[in-house]
Amino acid sequence: MNHPTPTRAVEFLAAFNTIEAFLREQLGAKKSDSFKWMTTQAAHRGILSREQADDLKEYAELRNAISHSEYRDFKPIAEPLRETVDNIAHLRDSLLRPTLALEVVGQGGKVVTFSPDDRVRDALAAIRETGHTQFPIYEGGACVGLLTANSIVRWVAEGDTVGTTTIDAALELSGRHDQAVFLPRTATAAAAVDALSTPFESGARPRLVIITEHGRADQRPIAVLGPTDIPALTQAI
Repeated sequence: MNHPTPTRAVEFLAAFNTIEAFLREQLGAKKSDSFKWMTTQAAHRGILSREQADDLKEYAELRNAISHSEYRDFKPIAEPLRETVDNIAHLRDSLLRPTLALEVVGQGGKVVTFSPDDRVRDALAAIRETGHTQFPIYEGGACVGLLTANSIVRWVAEGDTVGTTTIDAALELSGRHDQAVFLPRTATAAAAVDALSTPFESGARPRLVIITEHGRADQRPIAVLGPTDIPALTQAI
């Protein structure tokens, strides 16, 4: 027996309903919680990127239009574009089987870290050798700051020379400028993009995302991600 091919509207509604159920489960949302509220909360928690949340709010408007349109043979007459159906289906699949940030950037190399007592010139040597310009600073097993090439430049601009200067001295200038955020091993590519794109209360954007086992500053880094990784992360979403 041949079954009729689902209309684009039916395909769209099926994908939308799957996404809605997924978000409700992830957030532990009540039936009374609106879809718009769930997308906002999901973006705050890193389940969705802000771009995905914005797309879903637009799809909610389309869902309402389809649901309230006239029906014929129990099928809605209003039909979304094929491109729209494909986009929401791709979004559904990316949420149910998300790409992890670690799958994009990998964890093949050891993260270079320093302690506050190390010398700034050691960090400069690491910049020359690795090409990296940002290094987590660990003391007593916990991350206490972030040393960047910019913070070293600011230090020199204050009239100080590198010489035997220790990293903790350079960090005095970088604390308000250079900050990192922490994400767990299970963080998705979308969560990493959102973390790198969301400013702190000061208005400054994170210089680095540090991935640890559970996203805590007192755990050793598994991998680090910077703004230059955003294109690859975005493409993977």
